[in-house]
Amino acid sequence: MNVEVVDLGREAFPPVLARMRALAAEVAHGTRPGEVWLVEHDPVFTAGRATPAAEVAAAGAVAIERGGPITWHGPGQLVVYPIVRLPERDVGAWLRRLTAFGAAVCAAFGLQGGPSPDGTGVFVGGRKIASIGVALRRWVNLHGIAINVDVDLTPFFAVRPCGLAPEVMSDLSRAAGRKVTMDEARAAARASLPELGLADRTRAASAPPR
Repeated sequence: MNVEVVDLGREAFPPVLARMRALAAEVAHGTRPGEVWLVEHDPVFTAGRATPAAEVAAAGAVAIERGGPITWHGPGQLVVYPIVRLPERDVGAWLRRLTAFGAAVCAAFGLQGGPSPDGTGVFVGGRKIASIGVALRRWVNLHGIAINVDVDLTPFFAVRPCGLAPEVMSDLSRAAGRKVTMDEARAAARASLPELGLADRTRAASAPPR
């Protein structure tokens, strides 16, 4: 499936969330095609459905409909939101696709990424590089995968990110032993879309004929 990839740059989480929900509803009704959004958020804690109410309040988190516990988003992290109809009606298969996508982004920097024990993230060398959390509405995806590119890990120590010890969190730059830029991560994300059963329509349109 060819989709438009939209680079939102850096934006606060709440307005992006509102627009995501609106687009997902339109995709579900067949009035708009799906899109993939790339965004770097202003600092925010978001709390999935598995987060206790007391933890949501203590962290001042935004409670949202995705699965999983609380985590942090912020500068130096690339969040990828595939707001698309699932290629197949299989939640487990979609989560495996997201994991393979994250591993492909890692591979672009010479890193071997694999699934976490709970199946909701991508680890490199025992450290968590990417977190996955989604919600489905009429088989249309909301939320997605947050890839730590070059982040200050301090905010993770204010919570148990995704229910894990904060010490487990890392990023592409630390794993690769060099600074990985957000532009490099964006390019790797675009190139890894086939793992989601998607293709960057902009690139497809500009490719030379064969």
